[in-house]
Amino acid sequence: MHIGHNEDDIDHEDLALRHYGAGLVKEREGKTDEALLEYQAALELDPTLAPAKEKLVSLKGRQSAS
Repeated sequence: MHIGHNEDDIDHEDLALRHYGAGLVKEREGKTDEALLEYQAALELDPTLAPAKEKLVSLKGRQSAS
């Protein structure tokens, strides 16, 4: 799920953190595919957001093992 935004309204770091947080919620709810999309969106906005990268790698690894 993508959070609608205008680039002028909010900085990329803040928006990346919002996507990361949404990914955490989706992951806890068992919505793995949606969580992956949120983590990917976070990384597109802030490629240095290490926790999002770690979550993305972890989830992809779990999906591959299934």
